[in-house]
Amino acid sequence: MDLNQIQLALRCCGQLQAIKHAKSLHSHIVKLGLFNHVFLLNNMISVYAKCSHFEDARTLFDDMPHRNIISYTTMVSALTNSGRPQDALTLYNHMLESKTVQPNQFLYSAVLKACGVAGDVESGKLVHRRVYRARLECDTVLMNALLDMYVKCRSLADAKRVFYDMPCKNSTSWNTLILGHAKQGFVKDALDLFDQMPEPDIVSWNSIIAGLADTSSFHALQFVSMMHMKGLKLDAFTFPCALKACSLLGKLTVGRQIHCCIIKSGFECSYYCTSALIDMYSNCKLLDEAMNIFHKNSPLAESLTVWNSMLSGFVANGDWWKALSMIAHMHHSGAQFDPYTFSVALKVCIQFENLRLTSQVHGLVITSGYELDYVIGSIFIDLYVKQGNINNALRLFERLPDKDVVAWSSLIVGCARFGLDTVALSLFMDMVHLDLEIDHFVLSIVLKVSSSLALLPSGKQIHSFCLRKGYESERVITTALTDMYAKCGEIEDALTLFNCLSEVDTLSWTGIIVGCAQNGRADKAISLLHKMIESGTKPNEITIIGVLSACRHAGLVEEAWTIFKSIETKHGLTPCPEHYNCMVDIFAQTGRFKEAINLINDMPFKPDKTIWCSLLGACGTYKNRHLAKIVAEHLLATSPEDASVYIMLSNVYASLGMWDNLSRVREAVRKVSIKGAGKSWIEIFS
Repeated sequence: MDLNQIQLALRCCGQLQAIKHAKSLHSHIVKLGLFNHVFLLNNMISVYAKCSHFEDARTLFDDMPHRNIISYTTMVSALTNSGRPQDALTLYNHMLESKTVQPNQFLYSAVLKACGVAGDVESGKLVHRRVYRARLECDTVLMNALLDMYVKCRSLADAKRVFYDMPCKNSTSWNTLILGHAKQGFVKDALDLFDQMPEPDIVSWNSIIAGLADTSSFHALQFVSMMHMKGLKLDAFTFPCALKACSLLGKLTVGRQIHCCIIKSGFECSYYCTSALIDMYSNCKLLDEAMNIFHKNSPLAESLTVWNSMLSGFVANGDWWKALSMIAHMHHSGAQFDPYTFSVALKVCIQFENLRLTSQVHGLVITSGYELDYVIGSIFIDLYVKQGNINNALRLFERLPDKDVVAWSSLIVGCARFGLDTVALSLFMDMVHLDLEIDHFVLSIVLKVSSSLALLPSGKQIHSFCLRKGYESERVITTALTDMYAKCGEIEDALTLFNCLSEVDTLSWTGIIVGCAQNGRADKAISLLHKMIESGTKPNEITIIGVLSACRHAGLVEEAWTIFKSIETKHGLTPCPEHYNCMVDIFAQTGRFKEAINLINDMPFKPDKTIWCSLLGACGTYKNRHLAKIVAEHLLATSPEDASVYIMLSNVYASLGMWDNLSRVREAVRKVSIKGAGKSWIEIFS
C-alpha cells in the first residue's frame, strides 16, 4: 500500500469504526518505517478517537517523535470527547510551556470546548484573552466556541458580552445564546432573544423548544404549536423535545397527539423519536405502552439509545427485576454498553446487594474501558462504601482522572462511617480548595467528624466556610454547628447559635440539651427542656436521656426523679433501659439504695450489666458490704465471662476489705484467662 491508500484506508476505518483494521494499519505503518510521518500519525490518532480507543490515541501521541499543531488539536479533542477535559487542558498548558507550537483558531476552539465540558470558566477566560491578543475575534466559528464555553460554564453575563461584541453573528451564535438562557431557566430572556433574531431557522426553533423543555416550561409546547401553525416542518429533533416537555409536565394527552403526528410524519422509525416515546410513556407510568413501542420497533433495538430508554423506564418505575432482565438481554444480544448503561446496571447491583452480579458488571466495565469514567467511577465508589470496602473506594478515587462531586461526597461519607476521620476532613478541605460544590449533608458529616475528634480549629474553619457560602441560616447546618461547639466544650457558642434558629425541631432541642449535659450545665438543660415543652415540641427518648444525664452529673436527684416519672405521664413515652440505667445510677451515687432496688424490681425488663455495675460501684463508695454481695451474684449471672466484671469486683472488694472474696475473684480471673469463654463462675460464691 502506498501513502495515499493508507490515508484512504484510515479514513474508512474511522467512518466505520473498524478498530481491528485500524490496528492492522498501524502495524503496517510501523513496518514501513513511517513512524516519523506526522500527517499519517495524526490521522491514526483521529481514527483511535473515533473508535473510542482513547488510551491508544494517547499512547500514540506520547510516542510521536515530532508533533505539530494538528497533533495537539486532535489529541485535545480526543481527551475532551473521552470525558477527560482536565487532561485536555493539562496537555494544552504543557504545549504552551514548551513553546514548540503556536496555537491557532482550531486549537483554541478545541480547548474552549474542553473548558466548557469541565466547567472551568477561569481557564476559558485565559483562552479568551489569548484569542483577542491574536486578533482572532473576526473568526465566527471560534467566537461561537467561546460563546458556547461561557454558556456551558453558566456564565451568561460573559456570554452576552461576547455575543454583542461579535462583528459577525450567524444563526449558531443566536441559537447558542437562546438555548443557554432557556436551559438555565431564564425563559423571558430566551424568548426576547428569539424575537430579536433576524430570521429564525428550524434549528433556532428547535433550540428554544429544547431549552424550554429542559426547564419544564409550558412555553415549549406553545412553540411546537406555533411552528406547526407557521407551516414549519417538525423534524426528528423537534418531536423528542416536545415529548420531553409532555413527560415533565405530565401532559399525557398532548403526548399521545404528538405520537400520532410522529406516525403521520414518518418519524416512527427514528431512534430519537422512539426513545422519546418510551421515555414519555414510562414517565407517565404507562410502562406497558412503553414496552409495546420498544417491541414494535425491534429493528431499532440495535440502537443503544432505545435500549437505554427502556432500561431507564424500568428503573424509574421501580421494576428492578425487569431492569435486570433487560441488562442480561442486552449483554446476550451483543449490545455495546455505554457509561449510562453501566451506571444503571450498577444501580441494579446496589438495589439487589448482589456481590456476584456486581463482580460481573465490574468485569464488563473494565473490559469496555469505562472503569475510570467519572460517572461510573463515582457509582463504584458509592458501591464500595455501601459494601464496607473503603480501601477499594480510596484506591479507585486516587485513580480517577476526573472526579465529580458525587465521588468526593461518597468517599467523605464512607471515611467518616468507617472511622477514617482525618481522611474525611482532608478530603473535605481538598473540596474547598478546588471550589467544588459541597452540599448540606457533607457539611453535617464533616462537622460530626470535628465533633467526634474534638477538633475545634477544624470546626471553626468549617463554620467560616458555611458563613462564606451563606449556609449558616440552614437549620440542618446550624444544628450540626451547635452540636460541634457543644462537643468541643464551647457551650456558650453552641447556645448562641441555637438561639439564632428561627425554627427549632426535636433534633435541635435534643442536641443543645445533650450538649448542656455534657458540659455540666444541668440547670440550663432542665430549663431548655421546659422551654421545649412550652413551645409545643415533644421530647423524644434521647432528649430525656440528655436531661437525666445532666441531673446525674449535678447530683440533682429530685429533679431527675420528677423528669423520670413524667416520661409516661406527660410525654407519652415508654421508658427504655437507658432511662432506668440513668435513674438507678442517680439513686446509687447518692446512696439511696432502697429507691434504686425498688426501681430495678419495677423494671419491665431484666436488668443488664450496666445497672448492676452502677450499683456495685456505689456499694464500694458507701461501704455497703451486704448489698455488694447480692449485686455481685446478679452481675456474675448476667456476665459470667466478662473479664471487666471481675476487675471491677476486685476493686470493690479491696475497697470494702472483703479479702476472702477478693482472692476467689482473682482465682476466677486466672481461670477465665486460661479457659476462655464457656464457663460460669457463679459457683465461686457457693
